[in-house]
Amino acid sequence: MTQNPVVTRTIFHVDMDAFFASIEQRDNPAWRNRPLIVGAKVGCRGVVSAASYEARAFGIHSAMPINQAFSRCPHGIFVRPRMDVYSAVSGELMELFSGFSPLVEQVSIDEAFIDMTGSSRLFGPPPEAAAQLSAKVRASQGITASIGIAPNKFCAKIASDMNKPDGITICPDDPAKIREWLAPMAVDRIWGVGKKSAASLCAMGISTIGDLQRVPLERLTSRFGRHGETLYNLSRGIDERFVVEAASCKSISREHTFERDSADREVWRDTLFTLTEDVCRRARRYDARGSTVYVTWRTPDFTRHTRQAQLPYHTNAAKLVYERACVLLSTVDEPALRLLGVGITGFDAAVQTDLFAQEDSIQFWEESERAMDLLAERFGERAVRKGREVAPLSHRRQKR
Repeated sequence: MTQNPVVTRTIFHVDMDAFFASIEQRDNPAWRNRPLIVGAKVGCRGVVSAASYEARAFGIHSAMPINQAFSRCPHGIFVRPRMDVYSAVSGELMELFSGFSPLVEQVSIDEAFIDMTGSSRLFGPPPEAAAQLSAKVRASQGITASIGIAPNKFCAKIASDMNKPDGITICPDDPAKIREWLAPMAVDRIWGVGKKSAASLCAMGISTIGDLQRVPLERLTSRFGRHGETLYNLSRGIDERFVVEAASCKSISREHTFERDSADREVWRDTLFTLTEDVCRRARRYDARGSTVYVTWRTPDFTRHTRQAQLPYHTNAAKLVYERACVLLSTVDEPALRLLGVGITGFDAAVQTDLFAQEDSIQFWEESERAMDLLAERFGERAVRKGREVAPLSHRRQKR
């Protein structure tokens, strides 16, 4: 009896190059080839969201305090983020990726995994397909992406970071060659190895992935528990996780860090509104509906808290999610917040609809907001807006 051959997967990891900064330089040609930093306002508390490659030459990187970035490059161009623009470009990119494969897993606003297994008849060998994808990104958006090609997600992500910007990197597909390819890399290149884990591994005499490959599984599991098995497998380039569509993910969420600790509950509600709109817009893009909403926040001492509540229906209607999220927010008994976030979870593809829907029903709001999405795609993000978006915060306060 003839056995079916083992099919080697082909996974792309597409990572946009300095995404926010690249969009700003694209939209403002005079800023090209100059150090550009996207982030908080200089002089306020906050961090760098993105830095152009010209700014990185000064040692500036994301999450760096904005004032430290300014001290390193005072002649740089400092701009505030335009999240609505970045989100719109991200959506267009995901649509572009879906033209190459139905299996696209967006993992952040500027990166995604694409399962390209079995696509060679359509797009040619993986390097040719990656070159086509890269060219389409450049032609459609005027920005660049780096692409990693590998048999699994872990190796594809490592590969995408090796030849930035605008690079295409191929990981070997033979297990022995993968181990050899990974061996010289620092151990913190492995997912889940942060500063504390790296320090623990260093104490064991492990500084490279090759060092980790020589440690027996039993020793790793006795030291790190179940995570030890993950370290053992990843150090050998073993990663069996599948690329899953966004609708198959566990949750969709968004957070915002205030420039200064905020004690203004109206600002909290405004922020929650903006975050909820974005979360639900992303959910509608993939026809995903959640049954649970959660609100998360950090206090000035960096302590994180989360509260959640059931939604009356599986939904992606921002109005309904926001109303329930506001109830959760009203229970927050804190004098000030450093960070606020919202998310939906509990996705279910099989949704029972209401045959006798009234105007204020879930179907009405989902269809209304989907129509707004279509108008925004055709005429721009600000073509149609909700009343809360039109009336500035200061105007709403004056009406009280």
